[in-house]
Amino acid sequence: MTTALDLHAWELAEQGCTLLTDIETDEQAAEVLSAFGELVPQYDGSLRYQVKAAPGFEERRYSKSVNTILVHTEAPGWNPTPSYLALHCKVQATCGSGHTELADMRRFVESLPAQDRAALYERDIDWLGHNTGGVGTEGVRRPVVERTAGGREIVRFSYNLLTTGQYDPPVDASVDPADLPLGSFGIHLAEQAEAFFREQKRSVLIPEGAVLVWDNQRMVHARSAYRDAKRHLTRYWIAAQH
Repeated sequence: MTTALDLHAWELAEQGCTLLTDIETDEQAAEVLSAFGELVPQYDGSLRYQVKAAPGFEERRYSKSVNTILVHTEAPGWNPTPSYLALHCKVQATCGSGHTELADMRRFVESLPAQDRAALYERDIDWLGHNTGGVGTEGVRRPVVERTAGGREIVRFSYNLLTTGQYDPPVDASVDPADLPLGSFGIHLAEQAEAFFREQKRSVLIPEGAVLVWDNQRMVHARSAYRDAKRHLTRYWIAAQH
């Protein structure tokens, strides 16, 4: 018999994301997410990270600001990167914004000219470590698209890193292209990815009591700016068994 979780697993595999509803507590979220894999510690070593605006981040593109966050995958400097990402909405923004936006990076890669596409597999990048609590890795050197020994492809991406050399730059950051991970080509790639994303993205205003889950090794995500600082989501990282 096909269960609701089976259908969500199918959506995750086929579409890259799925939305689970009627989940009110942290405990319910952890239980249902365990069907997709093991919850793993995040940057600060905790299993849960609170995505909520906080003082001190007003001029940065960061999860604790209200600013637009541009396309990226989560924790590209980690090895392995989280298989799945999940956001549990506790308080939805009432300003009509704060959407979580997703697009399939595989389709972007397929859309590129052959030379650019080859570079994504062949040119290594130093993906910096990104840890707030001293937990995790110091970074890895990998291409944008990594082929594993088992034939899987893992996408790492950060518009910010490719264009500013930082994951969470100031809103008005600028830098010499020579100092960037892929130089001028990286800026070109990031701009192409952003244009593709704006055309192809799926935009989700997660309802309160719902959890959006997506494939972090396949999908890039972003967030639209918002004004309602009461917006509150809880983030989870999930390691799948491959």
